[in-house]
Amino acid sequence: MESNEPMFTIGEFGRRARITVRTLRFYEELGLLVPSRKNSSGHRLYGLAELAKLQQIQSLKFLGYSLQEIKNLIGNDTNAFNQLEKSLPLQHKLLTKKRDELNRAIEAVEHVQRLMNEEKLVTWPVLSSLLFQIEHEEDQKEWVKEYFSDDETANQFFSLSKKHRQQLDAEMLEWLASLKKLMKEGASPQSPEAFDILIKLTEMATRHVDDKEELAEQLEKAQELMESDVINFQFPTFLTPEEESFIEEIGKGMEALYNQNNKIGND
Repeated sequence: MESNEPMFTIGEFGRRARITVRTLRFYEELGLLVPSRKNSSGHRLYGLAELAKLQQIQSLKFLGYSLQEIKNLIGNDTNAFNQLEKSLPLQHKLLTKKRDELNRAIEAVEHVQRLMNEEKLVTWPVLSSLLFQIEHEEDQKEWVKEYFSDDETANQFFSLSKKHRQQLDAEMLEWLASLKKLMKEGASPQSPEAFDILIKLTEMATRHVDDKEELAEQLEKAQELMESDVINFQFPTFLTPEEESFIEEIGKGMEALYNQNNKIGND
């Protein structure tokens, strides 16, 4: 006796199930959803069993499973729920991680938009540096722990609230605009204006650190440790190589002036 169950061609089934024919063919190629019945023309027919399986696939896709994972889960109907139950804790962990990454990405977009709306100087080096800091905050914390022997001093780098960090970024971009203007005007690294630039940078970098002398010692030690390591890459910074060289020359000039003044004072 023939079944009264309604059967549909792939096009009809796709329209009723609100899924494209292309997707249905792809599921068939993967072995996810392969109708077993055909019409007189040899075309595959979809019925209630295929609809139930499609709903399984869509449900598991909603939970974040890949198509290959879904195929493994529903391949054996008798153990499908047991396998699903065992896999849910890991799936929850993966989805939570993705959610956190997405939240950080949204915050990054909003932060960059805010800076651009305030007409701050956002260049590619600036953008790369900002996004790197947001994306790799936990890695940076581990890096500081590795190279800084004083955890209390190191932790102050990451104790600022999100609002304070964003304010510091905006202030840093204003400082960067001043640096670029100074270099464009051809100012000497030994000029008072150049010294003011470095002083301002130092003030911003150490503003929220209680023991600035301890920080300077920690930075010196960290520099020695890093120089002994084999480093094949650099972390992105706000500065171009030319700007870094200019800042380095300012530092040398300030150090020479400091030594000269000390010598005169001792004489």
